[in-house]
Amino acid sequence: MNPLRHKFLPISFVIAVIGLFFSVYNILSVFLFEKVCTDNCSVFANFTIMGFSLWWLGAIFFAGILILSLFGCAYVIRILTAAALFFDIFLLLIMVNTTLCIVCIIAGILLACSYYAVRYENRRPIAPYPKTLLLSVWCFLFVLLIGSAINANQRGVPFIEIENPSTKIFFSPSCTACKDILEKEHTNKNIAWFPVEENGNDIWRIMYMWERLEAGDTLYQALLNSEKRKPEEHVDFFDVFSFRYFVIQYRVWKNTAIVKRRTSFIPYIEVFGAPKDLPVQTVRLEQSAVMETETNISALIGKETTLCGDEAKPCEE
Repeated sequence: MNPLRHKFLPISFVIAVIGLFFSVYNILSVFLFEKVCTDNCSVFANFTIMGFSLWWLGAIFFAGILILSLFGCAYVIRILTAAALFFDIFLLLIMVNTTLCIVCIIAGILLACSYYAVRYENRRPIAPYPKTLLLSVWCFLFVLLIGSAINANQRGVPFIEIENPSTKIFFSPSCTACKDILEKEHTNKNIAWFPVEENGNDIWRIMYMWERLEAGDTLYQALLNSEKRKPEEHVDFFDVFSFRYFVIQYRVWKNTAIVKRRTSFIPYIEVFGAPKDLPVQTVRLEQSAVMETETNISALIGKETTLCGDEAKPCEE
């Protein structure tokens, strides 16, 4: 018999108190303030089980753990926390493939701590620290989720920063179609231009374009000058080890990664909202990529747009 089995479990008790207060706080946030912590959390805000929010189930769960820890019911707590952790592994798998919910992650951490705490408190005095496959799987998915969330939230780096652009265009200096769009739209203040790497020479042309922009050239002039000079033909061995090369290569990698995650073609164009001077009913954006629709691209890109869906201008139901 384990002499600790029927004794008060203080660590489990403290974790249960924190979990209970955290669950109640989120219940009150939804009912009283009608908001969640982040936009990502709102993705799961409407999910219920038989009409009950997961926060109600969480509050009941942690209240039960609190009571059981007072009476030292370690075996029952181990079963309950193992079942809850198994369910949270399923939720982690969903978030890995969708988006990161901060409050869900905090609740999951409390579950994992509760699961480990009861095993630690109920072990024999000379026994080693508990190790479990279930907790190892949870930790692996947790690390994977954090990594995927960081990767998914990476933002591109444009040649020139533009606040709230209506259009983002990812282009390569080697792309003929990109050059045609750049020639027509390079003065447009509603477009942000993001350089990507299509071949080994692009990085040197992009570096030279950044230099020409700093010298006062327009973006299109910088592109023409990079074609005339062909900077890839003037590369020294030590240029690869320069700090400037590393910084610009890192920026280009970020932009290229964004494009590769979404498509295999360039130019890659993102349009936000519908142009104010274009009737909304004529815009058919049924496909994920604007380039695949029947809408005239020139009628969409670089226009001042109308948007809805934020607190300032919610979409009508």
